[in-house]
Amino acid sequence: MTEIQNATLEGRLLAQRQVLAELLAACDRVGGPLSDWVRGFVAEDFGPKDYAEDPGAVPDAAFAVETIIAEEKRMLAAETQRILDADARA
Repeated sequence: MTEIQNATLEGRLLAQRQVLAELLAACDRVGGPLSDWVRGFVAEDFGPKDYAEDPGAVPDAAFAVETIIAEEKRMLAAETQRILDADARA
């Protein structure tokens, strides 16, 4: 990919994360079971669930994808928490 294509892709992904975080924060504001789910999502640890398998020094592609997914969920949860904290201060 070219540098411009990478920047475009990164910008689109960041925009999607921001929109999803706003939606999750809006769901939290509604209250009830949906709010409970959002609070659970924000508090969750998205690390590997199976500690029995060591990926070694060079993880395979499947482990790499799982790690990327977990990192994206952590970033989405952090952005959602940032919005919820801002709401609480307002």
